[in-house]
Amino acid sequence: MQLNVIRADDSITHVAMLGRLDLEGVNHIQDQFVFNTTTRQRATLVDVSQVTFIASLGMGMFVSVAKALQRRGAKMVLLAPTNLVQQALQAAGINQVIPIAHEEEEALQLLR
Repeated sequence: MQLNVIRADDSITHVAMLGRLDLEGVNHIQDQFVFNTTTRQRATLVDVSQVTFIASLGMGMFVSVAKALQRRGAKMVLLAPTNLVQQALQAAGINQVIPIAHEEEEALQLLR
């Protein structure tokens, strides 16, 4: 699992994930993800287009960060999940808590 910071400025945090968000992937990336998102307290765009699998631990990590950001007045949006990942997110109801966008412009609109 890999996390890349695409943009981190006064208006937004944009990160991209690559790999599997299973037990091993979450354990590998969670601290870095939490640090790069919640400590900044900015609108957060999480590109998950390169995430090939997501387990409940990965979903829990997303919800935890989204709620922490929400308490500080910031939003989080998941960008461009694959069909498999989107189906898993929807089956778990994550899309009711964290908006999902398929295009970057759509995601940026949701973050405003």
